[in-house]
Amino acid sequence: MKDFSKETINIAGKDYTLFLNRKGIVAWEKYAKEENAKLAEFYNKYEDIIEDNIKIEDDTNPFENIDTIEDDTNVVSNSYRKLYWIMLYENHKLSLKEVNDLYDKAVEEYGEEQILALAQQMIKEANIDKMGENNKEIKKLPALKPRQ
Repeated sequence: MKDFSKETINIAGKDYTLFLNRKGIVAWEKYAKEENAKLAEFYNKYEDIIEDNIKIEDDTNPFENIDTIEDDTNVVSNSYRKLYWIMLYENHKLSLKEVNDLYDKAVEEYGEEQILALAQQMIKEANIDKMGENNKEIKKLPALKPRQ
């Protein structure tokens, strides 16, 4: 199965081809294991902010959990720098240092939010069964229990 995502990004006037498949996602999980574990922790840490469950009490500290936001942002950035290294490696064979320099330029041009959104889009596309989309309707597997 050849599930993959391929996009072109222009950084500092030069086009770069990003390529991501399941093998690349597994490599990212391997090389960014520490950062990705922290990303999972961040959901719990910032859950109230994400889900708008903020309760203000008389003793509420408005800066609680926000004092480490810069460090947390760096963890996210480092994880995605490694993903971009993997996505650029297929076609450009760039080192992690070279990719870090390109990543910084891309963030200057497009903003980190868009760079992260592109990576998320490519991960989602790489996880889609493109080969099965055009096949005939598949049968339900009777041995498979319904999900709860």
